[in-house]
Amino acid sequence: MTRSSSSPARRRLTALALVLAAAGSWAAAPAGAQGFPSHPLRLVVAYAPGGATDIVGRMFAQEMSESLGQTVVLENRAGGGTLVGTESVRRSPADGYTLLFGTNAFVITPLLHDAKTYDPVADFQPIGHATVQSLGILVTPGLKIRTVKDFIAYAKANPGKVNFASSGNGSAQHLAGEAFAKAAGVKMVHVPYKGTGPAMADLLSGRVDVMFSSLVGNMEHVADGRLVLIATTGAKRSPATPDVPTVDESGVKGFQAETWQAVLAPAGTPAPVVDRLNAALAKAGKSPKIVETLAAQGMEVKTTTPAELRDLLVRDTTQYKSLLQQAKNTLQ
Repeated sequence: MTRSSSSPARRRLTALALVLAAAGSWAAAPAGAQGFPSHPLRLVVAYAPGGATDIVGRMFAQEMSESLGQTVVLENRAGGGTLVGTESVRRSPADGYTLLFGTNAFVITPLLHDAKTYDPVADFQPIGHATVQSLGILVTPGLKIRTVKDFIAYAKANPGKVNFASSGNGSAQHLAGEAFAKAAGVKMVHVPYKGTGPAMADLLSGRVDVMFSSLVGNMEHVADGRLVLIATTGAKRSPATPDVPTVDESGVKGFQAETWQAVLAPAGTPAPVVDRLNAALAKAGKSPKIVETLAAQGMEVKTTTPAELRDLLVRDTTQYKSLLQQAKNTLQ
């Protein structure tokens, strides 16, 4: 007589096979990936509080916390032209619990130093792109400048008198200013600060004349007349300011400068952890709160795969080497 497939012996064998299969899958998972995340994560911003990166980083940290089921704590670690915060992440365990919310400066900073600092491609594991945006050319109202044409005319009539602020030497803001000066044929004095927040404070007070900056957190200043937005630097007009022309439209043909923000981890972070973090980042990027809030500030939410971010890092390294060569006389 044939035994029934539901006999106790067969059921015990089936159960044992399932247990062994599960155990094999668990053992095959890379160390550090099992049960990730089991405790809070840190998202490091290598800038002082108050700037666009800090503001956007906090928004993504909050949304990713909900997706991951663990708190993502934003930590400001400014200094050394973003080196302090970036190096702190590079030296952290490659377990996914310490992340960097980086910008273009992540690629630029190591190019500024003769001594070896870090390799943005070899020393970090990309998680994904988060945002992209054009910059706004923000001018203090005391200059009575309302257009790019006015600005160029004033700068040519006062060579070396116009100064522009940035979040630091070699920052995307700095290089945008240098690129504009070259394209427009004007001479400006660069004034570097330790972060966007302090630079913006001096622009608002009139201590500096102009800044090539993100519009995130600054649209209120434009609306109340404390700053004048004369143009944006993208290939097309910003949806947040459809009545404001681009630099290209304003007569400086071909000019374009955009910035990005992205999440990165130390090199060697296990693939399952990277995938989990990328999924949380992508989900955060679909949050109506983030999308609508940032769109109103001229920033586009754009999440990508780790591979796409790696390609961007490689391309930007080549492009910024060229720009820094142009600006080298002002980086001493």
